[in-house]
Amino acid sequence: MLLTACFFSSLRVLFADLSAGRPFSVIQNGTSHSNSSENFEKPQHVWGLGLAVVTAIIHSLGGSSSCVNTVENVIPYFFSEKAYLISYYLNAPDFPSDDHDKKRARAQRTRTSLAALKETEHTLMLMCVLAKHWNSWVKAVKEMDTELRERSIHLLAFISRGTQRHGESPSRIPPLLCPPMLKEDFDFYKKPAFVNSQNGWFALSPRGCLSKSKFSSVSIKSTALVVKDQSSENLDVSQTHFSDIVALQIYRITFLLLKFLCLQAEGAARRAEEVGFVDLAHFPELPMPEILHGLQDQAIAIVTELCEANKLKKIEPEVQSTCLLLLQIMEMALYLEQCVSQICGIRPVLGRVEDFSKEVVLLIRATEGHSFLKAAVKSLKQIISLVYPGLLQTEGLL
Repeated sequence: MLLTACFFSSLRVLFADLSAGRPFSVIQNGTSHSNSSENFEKPQHVWGLGLAVVTAIIHSLGGSSSCVNTVENVIPYFFSEKAYLISYYLNAPDFPSDDHDKKRARAQRTRTSLAALKETEHTLMLMCVLAKHWNSWVKAVKEMDTELRERSIHLLAFISRGTQRHGESPSRIPPLLCPPMLKEDFDFYKKPAFVNSQNGWFALSPRGCLSKSKFSSVSIKSTALVVKDQSSENLDVSQTHFSDIVALQIYRITFLLLKFLCLQAEGAARRAEEVGFVDLAHFPELPMPEILHGLQDQAIAIVTELCEANKLKKIEPEVQSTCLLLLQIMEMALYLEQCVSQICGIRPVLGRVEDFSKEVVLLIRATEGHSFLKAAVKSLKQIISLVYPGLLQTEGLL
């Protein structure tokens, strides 16, 4: 119905108002810096909503000829005419490091919003649904394909460094500032945390999710995920419903980044089967093992912690979905590690094998008794057996 109603023509007109570097969802009132959320114009979410509808349309068309025609029209528009917006929403911040020079440390800080993170998610959802149509994708995105993978890998690298573990002293510098800006953000901010994990981005996000009443900031430079800011340090912070939502949003983005790269690897593998050899010169870029290990470690730590903490009681649906999401992230990270191993001949070092073995044993034992994880753990064991042959047998986990 939307196709016959000239939906894409209408969407083009709507998107024509989006100017480079000024998407609707991050427009700010530049004349005031008080603590009230009213100083931010209400986001229009035009980009994200538009992409969500396009993604849903392509899903609904299945493998029909209409779908092929739609995909071949959509790809050039988004990845040529609107390439700057795609790039904008895939920008990766620089992960800050503790530095004695506080001025330098402040300059490294990055700021975003929950709305911008959601639009990054919608951008990646569209990329994934289009990349499934491999032949059309390869032909239409030749010039931007490498850039998309590189941006995806850089964003994964940033996220993978969020390996904060329970008991470790948090960094003085929040890796990402994402204060509440909208009314619903502040409503969530007032509510208690619902995941209650002390690992990964659930541990890192609270320091960056303080309300503007607790720290002041001066905007200097803006992109979707990157805004250089100043803010106070050494604040006593606690987890909130809002900080948990931000952490979950980061992991949803992680899932889609990995899915996109897995689709790229699978497409290249099919091509290699067709021609009878692997063309390394044209094989898609993949994340380094260290990046994938960081994501695996976060997933293991969080799921193990949540399963152990809820061993004697029913796990809430929100926590269940969090565990399932993280196990999917871990599985895809292992799949890409296997691709890197097969294509580049990079095998896990002995220290990594030992550390992974200890952690995965704790993970699998922690998931026992949680029936909702049974299928996910079974699938996870299959890829673990490929990447680390004999590990599960040695530990008696098969």
